[in-house]
Amino acid sequence: MKEHLWDEQRSKEEYRAEYARWAKTYDEELLEEWEYRLPVVLCELFKKYVKNRDAMVLDAGVGTGIAGEVLGKQGYSKLYGLDLSAEMLEQAGRKKIYQGLEEMVLGEELRFPDNHFDVVLSVGTIGLAPKESFDELIRVTRPGGVIVFSIRVTRYEQGGFVEKQRSLEDDGKWKLLERTPAFVGLPGYAPEVLHYGFAYRIL
Repeated sequence: MKEHLWDEQRSKEEYRAEYARWAKTYDEELLEEWEYRLPVVLCELFKKYVKNRDAMVLDAGVGTGIAGEVLGKQGYSKLYGLDLSAEMLEQAGRKKIYQGLEEMVLGEELRFPDNHFDVVLSVGTIGLAPKESFDELIRVTRPGGVIVFSIRVTRYEQGGFVEKQRSLEDDGKWKLLERTPAFVGLPGYAPEVLHYGFAYRIL
């Protein structure tokens, strides 16, 4: 079992080492054995609020590009990705669906200009990445753009994310568009673990 999926206390160096070992078998394990539903659910939420197939999209925590593949099949073509794992980025690059891939860490300063992207999508990463990640993701998203992400229900409720997300609303940084009902993201691995999907409009 990949305990790192639930352990937010591990360092980025530990994450890098784990994902380096996992990169080549990641797709097979998640999609075939674990019945990974997060990308499909989040991309449906994404499509609801992002009608423009030419939108410039940042896949934040791109992994091997599973979510990008789903978006690509729906006609979204201007996809860019970031991840802390060079090995995961290598696998994502082989899919030939991203116009750019960068090694960066959520929670740290991102090497993009202000208002650079129309949309941010983050599947299965927020919650492992710190809540402070939102500040940079908002900064690099244009006003009127959208941020869509998933987070485990327990992490949302117990990790300070409720307070952080509300504070960003109170500060006029973003507006909640939708929170999905709780759903199982990995039925073949952890059917007891529930996730929310969120969509916010940047103000």
